Amino acid sequence: MRVLVTRAEKAGQKTAARLLALGHQPILLPLAKPVHTPQNAIAALSQPHSGLIITSGEAVRALEAIKVQLAPHFSTPLFVVGSTTEKAARRLGFHTLQTADGDGAALARLIGQNAQKSDDPLLYLAGKPRAKTLEHELQAQDLPLTTAEIYRMETIVYQPQDIVHALDNTPVDAVLLYSAETTRRFCALPMPDRVATLLASAHCLCLSEQVAGPLIAPFNTHVAIAEHPDEESLLALLENPS
Repeated sequence: MRVLVTRAEKAGQKTAARLLALGHQPILLPLAKPVHTPQNAIAALSQPHSGLIITSGEAVRALEAIKVQLAPHFSTPLFVVGSTTEKAARRLGFHTLQTADGDGAALARLIGQNAQKSDDPLLYLAGKPRAKTLEHELQAQDLPLTTAEIYRMETIVYQPQDIVHALDNTPVDAVLLYSAETTRRFCALPMPDRVATLLASAHCLCLSEQVAGPLIAPFNTHVAIAEHPDEESLLALLENPS
């Protein structure tokens, strides 16, 4: 299948390699690019905190530039979402980790069950834009939290001819969507007749119901939701996207 990969470039390249190994043809069309601000992490880490929270691999990549400054914090309890983010955090140097399978709500439950009671807040090393589910859930549990935005995702603007060229002027069979913000960016692409023709019949494969939420016509016609919010489950949908 011809599969459109909408992730940022570095993450998209890893997904493309997995697709090739599965016998599919990846088409890379990153819809956003990360801008890292690790200095925000340095400032936040200098303040008292009882534990750390990371919910994306991009946050780990943003921290790579300050690995030396991070060293004193590698033993601090770190809560993450997903095995991929956990592995990236361990490679960076963190070694006291707890991992939630799922989304921000699942991570909030894990934190509520395992975080040590402290007057010092948890420190969420976050990106922008983001869903606020985790922050809202922790607030509901009366857990003190400080958020430091250490990267932001900037929308990449494409002209119609750029999209046609990226797609090799050939229709795609499936589109992989990993976040609600990416879905909104995908639906906001310029859609003159030729672009619409190349994309309109594609199956939109979404990491979760939340990710599928912003889909609009015609992209909300053929939608499939991953059984679990991880890439392995998302790619499994390619076996039977309908």
